[in-house]
Amino acid sequence: MPKNDAEVDIHCADHEETPVPRNRCARVLIIQEQMKEYRVPFFIRLSDALQQDGILLRVAYSEPKGWDGRNDSCDLPSNIGRKVRGRWMLGGRVLYQPLLREILRADLVIAQEANKHLLNYLLVLVSTLGFKRISFWGFGANRNENRLVFSEWIRKKIVSKVDWYFAYTRSAVECLVAKGVRRERITVVENAVDTQEFSDLVGAIDDSEICLKKKQFGIEEASCIGLYCGVLSPDKGIDFLLRAAVLVRQQLPSFHLLVAGGGPEHEKVSLAASTHPWIHYLGPTFGRDKAMLFKMAGVVLLPGRVGLAILDAFAAGLPLLTIQVSYHGPEIEYLEDGRNGLMVKNDVSLYASRVVSVLSDASLREKFQRAASDSGRRYSIDAMVSNFRNGIRACLGWSEQHFSSVPDAAS
Repeated sequence: MPKNDAEVDIHCADHEETPVPRNRCARVLIIQEQMKEYRVPFFIRLSDALQQDGILLRVAYSEPKGWDGRNDSCDLPSNIGRKVRGRWMLGGRVLYQPLLREILRADLVIAQEANKHLLNYLLVLVSTLGFKRISFWGFGANRNENRLVFSEWIRKKIVSKVDWYFAYTRSAVECLVAKGVRRERITVVENAVDTQEFSDLVGAIDDSEICLKKKQFGIEEASCIGLYCGVLSPDKGIDFLLRAAVLVRQQLPSFHLLVAGGGPEHEKVSLAASTHPWIHYLGPTFGRDKAMLFKMAGVVLLPGRVGLAILDAFAAGLPLLTIQVSYHGPEIEYLEDGRNGLMVKNDVSLYASRVVSVLSDASLREKFQRAASDSGRRYSIDAMVSNFRNGIRACLGWSEQHFSSVPDAAS
């Protein structure tokens, strides 16, 4: 078993004998391709936590390459964020971010592991020569089915050259070790987003509101409800979802499907909703309206690529039902088949039957929901901040004895 973060040795490549001095604040630079809205709470909380250790955090990022229809990019507060103009080259396949001055000032640089980021090659050289502590942050393995052999060769060659690795989930550890990364240099951050506000929104909705909303949708009180909430794109299995829903309805006449989200496949959902009155397409939905849908549902149905959406399901106390595909995000690791959700073979009939079995058995559904709520409390943004903070301490070469007198990073 991989070591957990509390057990990681204080070891940092060639720097282990020369920790960053504690008579001044240390500077940590995290480089992101762009800033997503869901990351902002994490970086704010991480900055606050690191200040208690005498560590000053800066996060550098650029504008997104192009509009993808999600409209989820934003800016960090100026005391944390450093926005720079990224330069995309070779038809948008390579990115350069002008951050040399910030890199020189930092004691530790943490960059996204991505072959397309030109700065990473300079950072690897800097780490190899022992000039500065450099870390990568990433999946540990490329889950893209279209990955190139040469690209994977480069990834394998450089990943073991940096001082530390911040891995999204535990499944990355063995992959990284196989590539030559020392196990004690890996911090598992357990990637998460801030779901507390969403969980509070769901919990604040009472039964009378649910009854009223069901009437608005034409759903009877005793109906069984499945929910899809996310981007409507091919990798999310929208065709599969709609075919499975028809089969579920045939076996469970009280079944209704709620679909919230936008994307390139929204016309398919609109057509299905116009054909089947028990399919309700609601478009992009946010805030309390989104919480209302989760409160109404008994299960979350996502027969395609699962990513951070699993945390919304757990925050609402709902099991997630998906299928076996090779391109799930790393967060699929949080799904415990038969406990907080189901992982079904890629067969639409089998998937439909599993949905029916959960929705039609109240005791089984409640068992799944309790486990999902437990998982929601485990995979939290607070835990991610703590894991990341411990990893930064370790890479800087700071043991617990360094924290007896901490300088004020804010001064």
